[in-house]
Amino acid sequence: MPWIVHGAKERGFRVHGVQVTGAELPAETTPFANALGFPARGALENNGAGHAHRLAGARTDTVNLPWADTAKLIQAEPSWVLWHHWPDHRVHDLANAGQGLEKLTAEAQRELSGDAFWSLVARLTTGRRLVITSDHGYAASGLFGDTPDDQAKHLKELFKSGRSAPTAGDGVGAWVPPVDIAITSIHGTRRYAVGRRKWKSQGGYPTLTHGGLSVLEVASPFIELSREA
Repeated sequence: MPWIVHGAKERGFRVHGVQVTGAELPAETTPFANALGFPARGALENNGAGHAHRLAGARTDTVNLPWADTAKLIQAEPSWVLWHHWPDHRVHDLANAGQGLEKLTAEAQRELSGDAFWSLVARLTTGRRLVITSDHGYAASGLFGDTPDDQAKHLKELFKSGRSAPTAGDGVGAWVPPVDIAITSIHGTRRYAVGRRKWKSQGGYPTLTHGGLSVLEVASPFIELSREA
């Protein structure tokens, strides 16, 4: 968020609002797409989403292209929903031990400060007001503390190396404060890992992940920009 907001002001864009919103639960890609009325992220590709969604009338696309190539896709339609895969795919690429937050932070600074990204923003704000948001946040779980053995055993049995799992139950786990909690939403009832916890798992616990209930896993930016014609 700081790089986008600073870059917008530096490059002459008008910043109408900067907020943090909560992600859909579980804090993963498909629930966010479902909440907007799309069956999945891939449904947006090449304007394939149809009209039975909450952003009806907008042209849609989802890509994992360089910024300059992405900008070429933006034509004169007055409404657009553009879902770019960065940085979500990089969170997964850098999830292995020895990767993680440091590399992602350096990449984010480089990408969000570069001319190519801001050329795409300029294209999207030509005749439009632009909202930049995300489907979910992520946990720098490589920096989390190890969970005590009894709790770790419980979390590993429940979640394996993940952060949430379907469940038929409800309420909180056996510890106070809880290490996991069940929540029912429009996406069903699931149990979630609570807070900054990790545990030993086969292959090593991911150093970047999402889906649980730490603050940064459920934090999504909501930045609204425009520019003069």
